Amino acid sequence: MSTDSPPAVAASGLAFSYRSGGGLKSADVSLQPGTMAAVQGPSGAGKSTLLALLGLILSPTAGTLHIKGVDTRSLGAADRDQLRKRSIGIVLQDLGLLPFLNAWENVAAAYGPRLTQHRSAAHTILDALGLEQLANTPVTELSGGQRQRIAVARAAVKQPALILADEPTSGLDPKTAAAVMEALRTSSGQGAAVLLVTHDVAVAEGCDQRYALDDGVLTTFQGPAAGPAQRRMTRSDAKENQ
Repeated sequence: MSTDSPPAVAASGLAFSYRSGGGLKSADVSLQPGTMAAVQGPSGAGKSTLLALLGLILSPTAGTLHIKGVDTRSLGAADRDQLRKRSIGIVLQDLGLLPFLNAWENVAAAYGPRLTQHRSAAHTILDALGLEQLANTPVTELSGGQRQRIAVARAAVKQPALILADEPTSGLDPKTAAAVMEALRTSSGQGAAVLLVTHDVAVAEGCDQRYALDDGVLTTFQGPAAGPAQRRMTRSDAKENQ
């Protein structure tokens, strides 16, 4: 990726306070296109708040946030919504798939209610993520890992600048978790910056950047980062497990 392009996301001193207390005290993060980053931290540390801020669901009470070079402080509510829909994909912890739709229809739903207009785009991303064989399967008939990968496809179908994933491997066995991570890596390889929240040390170690969030303060993780050889090995293992 060209270093001349702005970061997919850049936050400085990002903070948010709830009236009832808690929230996020301070977060500095910068991710270039094609980068995968992990955030680790205990429950209640502010991870969900961080994702909501980066996803433009919450507006910060302090700090700055740029998405693809756009200063979000200058945007009104409608423009923030448009920037989020255009440039950010989100994988929710509860996935949020629509049970009355099949796999490709759930992916196409990222564009809105006119599903058939986006059937081709849905099939293209499913094929890229190795999920084309599931395209016409009702999501109620899919396994938990398959539904998780469909949620990744839905987040990635618009080729967003940033993908946010909340515990994308939670509750999955190692084989299925590897397949989900491979889907996220494929999106990263296509140019998206991916930031995921995880309690899984192995998942975090496979990312390019690692952050620790504790008591509302985000810091760079102080430990060895995964090198290219380790990430290649993890990708290979994931493909063998699919």
